[in-house]
Amino acid sequence: MKRLLWLVGLLAVFYGHSQWALSKSRALGWIEDHEQAVFAMKEGVCDDFAFDVNVNIRALNPRVEWQVDGGKDYVCGYIRSTNAHVRVLKPAIDTRTELLSLERSDFPWMTAKVKVRQTTTFTLPGLRTLNEVGETTYVLRRTIRSLQIAEMTSRSEGQFPR
Repeated sequence: MKRLLWLVGLLAVFYGHSQWALSKSRALGWIEDHEQAVFAMKEGVCDDFAFDVNVNIRALNPRVEWQVDGGKDYVCGYIRSTNAHVRVLKPAIDTRTELLSLERSDFPWMTAKVKVRQTTTFTLPGLRTLNEVGETTYVLRRTIRSLQIAEMTSRSEGQFPR
């Protein structure tokens, strides 16, 4: 009987952790923190990506379309190289993230598919402003300590105002 109570208790804790870790407010807050860490190139930002992550990003602006497809090493290299440009240009970056949907996986409740709309404004001192609007779908995997990105698909369009 004690073993059964322990098993039920552990299952309840496991389920409760899943509900908390993959809740709408927690997932959205984690995504916002991750995006800020990427822009600031904080130490350990690449740890937010799972070892087997699959990333697919497409961005379009009036002059060019660019894409990023790859795993953790490729994406982390891309983040480092683009942040070198950001550090030189020193733009003011404002990002607003809106949660569109969150779907938790079935048992064992380890992942959630989260879709967000992000509106980002890059303002370069003395130059034009870039407004980018996009939708990103994340598959977040919960770990004991935090969340990790297992998959990321993003589509965005940027406009330079006249």
